Amino acid sequence: MPVISICLSPGLQRSVIIDTLIAGEVNRLRSVVVDVAGKGVNVCRVLQRLGIDALCLAQGGSNSAEVLALADAEGLKLRLIASGGTLRTCTSVIETSSLTGRRVTELVEPSSAVDESCAAAMSETVQALLPTASALIIAGSQAPGYPPHYQAQLASLARQADVPVVADLQGPALIEVLAKRPALVKINLAEFVATFLADRFQGGEHGGMLAQPVLAEDVTAAIAQISRDYATSFVLTRGANSIVLARDGELRVVAVMPLAVGEVVNPIGSGDSFLAGMVARLLQAGVTNWDRLSLDDLEDATALATACAQSNARTARPGFLETSFALR
Repeated sequence: MPVISICLSPGLQRSVIIDTLIAGEVNRLRSVVVDVAGKGVNVCRVLQRLGIDALCLAQGGSNSAEVLALADAEGLKLRLIASGGTLRTCTSVIETSSLTGRRVTELVEPSSAVDESCAAAMSETVQALLPTASALIIAGSQAPGYPPHYQAQLASLARQADVPVVADLQGPALIEVLAKRPALVKINLAEFVATFLADRFQGGEHGGMLAQPVLAEDVTAAIAQISRDYATSFVLTRGANSIVLARDGELRVVAVMPLAVGEVVNPIGSGDSFLAGMVARLLQAGVTNWDRLSLDDLEDATALATACAQSNARTARPGFLETSFALR
């Protein structure tokens, strides 16, 4: 029973390595690699690497042949729904100079609008796959052209088919999907606060009170209160800091052993890899009641999830694990 991973903003990812990026100058790259990308694509790729049957559904475009050829070459199960426009190319510029330190700059192109017929065909395809699916993952933003509330519509289809929904969304899209009672929501703490608590707390993953090693009591109390309002389990990542698990007003903080600074090559895609590791572990553990995931279930799954996230951070390509990962 495959996991269906929905990616409504797919594209190509160019990962380029350079010693030091100098603005306003000619910069010569050391290496370039191009992969299929998008949050849902990354999740699917890591699930497959972990031995989980998974399929990614996304829209195509005028460059679909190139995207499918890349997917084929790596064995990625990807199905593209026909649409106009061109799938975007995003670029990760990875600086590796020992003098200035490692740094990653992400250049994100806008997504092309999809055809009206694409959304209808996507819904039909999802509906046809759900009877044999083990879970539906909805991750990332949606391209222009999809109907308003479309991700919530997909979540509703899964609920009607009694298939657990896992979401990695933020803002209004997350609130709309929460109304469909997803089994699990995984986002980082900064996204959670921006969605629910922006009027109370400031800061992000790398600065301010949310980035403190130990969260303030008023922050954890606010997270607990939000979790009482929704019938789902929340997993909130904090980069190299601890992970916060929340369900029905109960919280648990799971410590993380951070990577050494020199180990991190490119952290982009680590959140997607974390989500894939968590879903894989829950499936491998034989969890049956996804609607009542316990904090014990979630904490058990964070070990593999964290290992996947850190393995991804050691690589240059977003959404990939190290070649040696399976031997660890």
